Amino acid sequence: MLFNSYAVFIYIVLFVLLFNIIRHSFKLRLLNNIVLIGADLLILLLFVKEHSLIIIAILSLIVFLLGRLMQINKSTAVLVGSLVFVIGLFSVRNYAPLLDMLTNSYFDFVKEPVLSVEKVGLSYILFRFVNFLVESWKRSIKRSDFLTFLSYIFFFPSFLAGPIDTYKNFHYWTGKTTFRYQRELFFAGITRIVIGAAKTLIIVPLVIGYATDFHVLLPDYSAIGALSLSLLCYSVYIYMDFSGYSDIAIGTAYLMGIKTPENFNNPYISQSLREFWKRWHITFSYFLRIYVFKPFIRLYNFIFRSKFYLTVSILAYLSTFLICGLWHGSTVNFVYWGLWHGVGLAINRLWISWVGKKKKLQDSLVYKGVSILITFVFVTVGWMFFQYSLPQLQEIFQLLF
Repeated sequence: MLFNSYAVFIYIVLFVLLFNIIRHSFKLRLLNNIVLIGADLLILLLFVKEHSLIIIAILSLIVFLLGRLMQINKSTAVLVGSLVFVIGLFSVRNYAPLLDMLTNSYFDFVKEPVLSVEKVGLSYILFRFVNFLVESWKRSIKRSDFLTFLSYIFFFPSFLAGPIDTYKNFHYWTGKTTFRYQRELFFAGITRIVIGAAKTLIIVPLVIGYATDFHVLLPDYSAIGALSLSLLCYSVYIYMDFSGYSDIAIGTAYLMGIKTPENFNNPYISQSLREFWKRWHITFSYFLRIYVFKPFIRLYNFIFRSKFYLTVSILAYLSTFLICGLWHGSTVNFVYWGLWHGVGLAINRLWISWVGKKKKLQDSLVYKGVSILITFVFVTVGWMFFQYSLPQLQEIFQLLF
């Protein structure tokens, strides 16, 4: 991860101090963006090869020009072509079987540069591209410039693992010069970094050994006991590691006067799977809802002519979380994990349609407590598909059954 190196941490501290001095001395967006892009590239070069950054910059220019075109002339054809272009490139890079379709030498000029780009941060860049293109088409982005857009794509605190900001929010905060509010953000940022560091440096090391390999527990527990305890540790590990990283990323952005959106809100106290996805990886869930789930709802409503509302919701959940699984990784276990949550949300939707009429039941403390427990257990079991490959899953089922 970006913040795990002490040398990088020192570079970031020095840059934050320099950036704040320049920002408050000159108050020019152009200068701020130049300094920010320079720092982004210098820090990212410690983790990403220069040719990858060059290709991403070229793609960013293409996406920006397409977005600007749609801001001037709202064209659905340009939007569809743009989305096919960026999603197609992402798919070719991340899913090896698609490369077999491009055997013709005609496509070599596409395959070679695309394959040379490292996967680091690509999933998050894809959503930023989609956000800019769709919101440009909707005309909700009224101000845009290439340097700010490039800063948005390469913003180092959230480049590797989010949070996924929107262009409108990033543009707003990079141009904000109110010193008092930035000072409040600065001290809030220090607090967030300390909290994030405590999660990743103190709590994560305590559970990671048990979380990532249930075999270490087999000498002392039965197969089901070892797996259950390991999955419980994994729930703690992935939350503390991911939310801790998000805390540090958000805190670092705060230090620069950029209010990056929140990414977690106590997800393990959710009373339903639907609520869980409003609390877990919040920025990703927002992008899924706006750019994947809602378009599927419109598509299925068109197919069923706005009838069969439950069927439409269930199909939209299954389709959305199939894509969610594929977004996280190209192996089959991520498809299983996505469908696990898709099926869970479908069942949750059916349950809500029944229990929604029983207000007294919903308000009881017993119902709320049981709902939290069931949701937590469901999510925890689901992490098994997330962390173990298909051969490992087969081994687990052989041990259990």
